[in-house]
Amino acid sequence: MIRTRIPIIILLVVLGLNGSVQAWGPEGHGIIGVIADRYLTPTTREKIEELLEDDHLGTPEIACWPDIIRGTKEYDEIYPKNGLWHYIDFDASLRYTNEFSLKMPEGKDNVVDQVVRWQKELADPDSSPRQKLDALRFLVHFVGDLHQPLHCAYRYNDMGGNMLPVHSFLGSNYSFDAETPMDYPPSLHSVWDSSLVLELMGKQRVKTTARKLRKEIKRDNLQNWSQGDAFDWATESYWIARKQAYRWTNGDPVPFKWALPGMDLTMDNYIASKLPFVGEQLKKGGIRLARLLNEALDPEYQPPAPPAEK
Repeated sequence: MIRTRIPIIILLVVLGLNGSVQAWGPEGHGIIGVIADRYLTPTTREKIEELLEDDHLGTPEIACWPDIIRGTKEYDEIYPKNGLWHYIDFDASLRYTNEFSLKMPEGKDNVVDQVVRWQKELADPDSSPRQKLDALRFLVHFVGDLHQPLHCAYRYNDMGGNMLPVHSFLGSNYSFDAETPMDYPPSLHSVWDSSLVLELMGKQRVKTTARKLRKEIKRDNLQNWSQGDAFDWATESYWIARKQAYRWTNGDPVPFKWALPGMDLTMDNYIASKLPFVGEQLKKGGIRLARLLNEALDPEYQPPAPPAEK
């Protein structure tokens, strides 16, 4: 199969320029891909290796490909409106009542419908190898997007936190302030995309972090997290955004201020309380991606049964 490879320098430049709108960043998407790889059946792994050749699910060229092609003339013609496929607009400012429920938006240009679409495309025996490759890259990426809470929620038209500037992020392992050179202005959204993941990783590499997180996954986690569908997982992300991403550690709402200089995030007032949710979302993303890939590519696959009621 003839494939165009993206030079690593160009790849990194594009990822940097798109940083304010991509989910998780290359590290988070990579971790999800590496975790998923450990839960593939032999049949699924063989078919994926045939499609990917020298790549694997966690490489930026695969896991971040939909971010790389976004806004390019070639792919905008092939996949119109693909920039809308990375998120879903669930309003986190809606009043909660007993009758509260989330509704799917009209149309198919959202991350939930695109996860369903590309799993079907990957499973279709009539899809060409090139169609399957694109389907695989879209599916890997969009499952990751689905588990970044601020890709499933917004508040007062803030574009999933993209309009909420962050002045400083003072973690134990990763920090920035107003003097730190940045490729794009930091926001609450980019903090969830990258800063919290980098803080979680510390000095570890993607594969090492993925291995560490995978060891934390217990049997009941595997059973519980394998249930549901893309809408269920988006709903779950929405509530994490509403209850965690948009709140300080003490539970108060983060301010709705578009004006600079923005928020100062510390371990005490924000960061430490969010790290467990970041780690869990990455683990869930890996397990659920593996399930969708196995369903698409291995006719003998049986997903984990739900845990027995106690």
